[in-house]
Amino acid sequence: MARELSSKFMNDLHENGPLYPFLEFVRKDTSLDMQIRPDEVHIYYRGIALLIVRLRAGKYDMLFNQNYLTKSYHVEMPSVDNTLMNDPERWVGIFAELKTCIDVYLSCNEKTVYSCEEQVVVKDFLQTTMRENTYSAVAPKTDYHITDIDCLSTFSTGAVVRFDMLGLYLPTEIGATVDPNPALAIFSMRFGTMNLVGPYGIIPFLEKLFKLVEGTNALAELADEVKSVFYQRKKLMLPGSLVENEKGIHDIASKKPHLVINLANQEPQGSHLTELMNSKHFRSALGLLHDAVDIKFVHSRMMGYGIYRKCLYSIDEVSEVLQCDK
Repeated sequence: MARELSSKFMNDLHENGPLYPFLEFVRKDTSLDMQIRPDEVHIYYRGIALLIVRLRAGKYDMLFNQNYLTKSYHVEMPSVDNTLMNDPERWVGIFAELKTCIDVYLSCNEKTVYSCEEQVVVKDFLQTTMRENTYSAVAPKTDYHITDIDCLSTFSTGAVVRFDMLGLYLPTEIGATVDPNPALAIFSMRFGTMNLVGPYGIIPFLEKLFKLVEGTNALAELADEVKSVFYQRKKLMLPGSLVENEKGIHDIASKKPHLVINLANQEPQGSHLTELMNSKHFRSALGLLHDAVDIKFVHSRMMGYGIYRKCLYSIDEVSEVLQCDK
């Protein structure tokens, strides 16, 4: 099923539609983001789905993950009963309580979620990165527009891959001096040393990505999917969707995609990143993808999560930086 919304879902989100209260609130509250899924929208807060709205058999389900209700700190929640399930206005009315549930959940689980597969705390920084590059005050000056965080994509081969972030390289005037062509952008974020190596580390992701693209049209399919999400976000006038630079977006499937590896908050004296960069296994995995994607590593421009084309480094350039940090 394509990762897009049906015409009914789109119409119901627009003004005077039954789901418009959700869209109206997300437009006003930049701590939230509305993510598009196959006939679903996930309203994210701190990288976690605050609410899931699904269209099933012509009717809408509205779901909040009860796992985020914690016993460590009592939060008064309105009764999630049948009258609330299909009532957008009442859901919007309890968003503050739902946010508190997630805040408390993250605080109570801070030491454990770092090492779990779901990377809950890392997801917080995925949404931060999306906001900085898509609808913050500095977003018009960055070179990447992020359309999706923490999303599953299904391909014609039957493969299903989870991506940290997907988006578009939409170069500013400065970025265009390095690379003038808009392109699909695939992001992989590793926050600190959590999930840098191991079964959920960067190497398994690279190997899975290679299996996905080897001898297939998967990257063209992914480009079409991201383009569809981009334009649906524009139609909904979601925050950041009014970006003016759309030149060449229709042709992104023919351009070499960017694979942008975000190694966030790495310790300058830490050995884990240096060991990874020097690993033959890591360099071999990068080599497999060399012809399919343009692989770059983000190097921070001072502090922050804004991504600029002039601040993307090759693996050898990153290795030089690490040598200087010693």
